[in-house]
Amino acid sequence: MKENKPRTINMNLDGRPSQYLLGPLAGLELSRFVPQPPPVYIVDETVSRRHPSWLEQIQEGCDHFSHCTLVLPGGENIKSLARLAEIYAWLADCGVNRDGTIVAVGGGTILDLAGLAASTWKRGVNFVALPTTLLAMVDAALGGKTAVNAAGLKNPVGTFHPASGILADCGFLSSLPLRAWRDGMAEMIKTALIGDPRLFAHLHHSRNQLARVLREGDPDLPVPGILGALPWTEWIGQAAYVKADVVNRDFREIGPRRALNLGHTLGHVVEAWSQETESPLSHGEAVAIGMAAVFKVAAERGTCPLPTAVQVTELLMDCGLPVSCPAPPPATLTALLAGDKKATSTDGVRWVLPRKVGLMDLDGRVTAAEIIKWLD
Repeated sequence: MKENKPRTINMNLDGRPSQYLLGPLAGLELSRFVPQPPPVYIVDETVSRRHPSWLEQIQEGCDHFSHCTLVLPGGENIKSLARLAEIYAWLADCGVNRDGTIVAVGGGTILDLAGLAASTWKRGVNFVALPTTLLAMVDAALGGKTAVNAAGLKNPVGTFHPASGILADCGFLSSLPLRAWRDGMAEMIKTALIGDPRLFAHLHHSRNQLARVLREGDPDLPVPGILGALPWTEWIGQAAYVKADVVNRDFREIGPRRALNLGHTLGHVVEAWSQETESPLSHGEAVAIGMAAVFKVAAERGTCPLPTAVQVTELLMDCGLPVSCPAPPPATLTALLAGDKKATSTDGVRWVLPRKVGLMDLDGRVTAAEIIKWLD
């Protein structure tokens, strides 16, 4: 991949064009996705503090007017109905009309929240995403899902509202803390497992190098030299292509898109439950635990090769991700699983269970006893 030319992935999601650009100058393409009037910006506080000159350059490349910008902290706690109401009040103050554009700059939580605001303000305005974390670049920014947490559940309130443009610049990753790199790797590994066996093989082959930069260190600090240590742009592009292809074929999650939930059914449960404990899990950590558990369940049943389950567990651990955690009490686990937003009254909770790399059973069933066994 030429570093001076962004990779372009075109999607048509529910009749709406959506384009993913990956490259060091992707942000300067913003004006292509913003009709008049000038956009408003919702920006992650850490990104605003660490990349002020680059953000200013992106904004100036789009318009030369005063920029209406809302700076918010990142993190899962921001995804609330109360924060959404604050954004609505701010949009009203900014005078954003039906032809307006909201540009979100940040990780998955900022994009989820801003995307939901864009989908509901004036019954839907244009939305552009500038993902600044690995997780957002390979997963959260693509596919048009928006959501906030409510009623003690993960993402039960949301919409489908694809961004017209997703502009991914790996330069933002230079300030990414170690924990966020690990979170992104969980989603990258998931994407490789469901749709790109060669990418998974490459990641597993590179696990010693990944362990050197990801397994040890302060989770809250950036990782010196990590961008030059491994082929991140290539891997991000491959993972983004897999997700773009899946959502392009099944935007409303009727069939194939359900594969993207690998590890998430249990992951959302342990993530939500852990927020009330002394050791809250991040989204990527929870997904890693969920993936490890379903691969162990499938291997024990004989529906997935044991060596594959071992490889998945090895890779997750070498990326510094957990593969187990204390199990919630059985009644709590059952109640949280019943609250899964994808559960139906007729089919209950349908799990994504692996058969092999690149092939998933989208209608799996898993018992609470099996989950508790492999969590503990």
